[in-house]
Amino acid sequence: MPKRERRVQIARAALELFDERGYNATGMNDVAKVIGISASSIYNHYSSKQEILADISIGVHEDLLRFNAEELASKHGVMDRMRTAMRAHVIFHTRHAQEVRVANKELDSLEEPTRGVVTQLRRDYVARWEEIVARGVEEGLFHVRDLRIACWSLIDMGLGVSFWFSEEGKYSSEELADMYADMALRQLGVETV
Repeated sequence: MPKRERRVQIARAALELFDERGYNATGMNDVAKVIGISASSIYNHYSSKQEILADISIGVHEDLLRFNAEELASKHGVMDRMRTAMRAHVIFHTRHAQEVRVANKELDSLEEPTRGVVTQLRRDYVARWEEIVARGVEEGLFHVRDLRIACWSLIDMGLGVSFWFSEEGKYSSEELADMYADMALRQLGVETV
């Protein structure tokens, strides 16, 4: 198997186990057993379990920022930007639920400097929301008591879908995203139909 494919296979197996058991309860032997190789073979691809968690955590946050930027690139009005931000947020968290769960549950398991990198990526993401909401407040469209709390509330609301969304459920990712976009606007004091 090519080195890149094996590395992806190892990360995928570790992700499954981190999600199921937690980072601290998962050993390299567990990861190796899932994919049918020796634990020592993993070290040809990753230097440590911490490196695997770092790749997962940094990767999902970078992907989230990229997806958010792509979705917002052509949107200009504050209402459209908020609706798009929430839609993208929900869709991303349904498509990358396992990575999101692990990255959030295992934040305290990250060592420096990775924890600092992830923390900064999270701050960058929140800042994008704060910019949209602040602009909406300035334009008199949004009404919030506390800008930061409003943004964290919206982000947490969308992040929660990673814990319960199912493709076999009543609503598709896109339908759910539309409902959440409406709820986000109502939370910001906008009347929606």
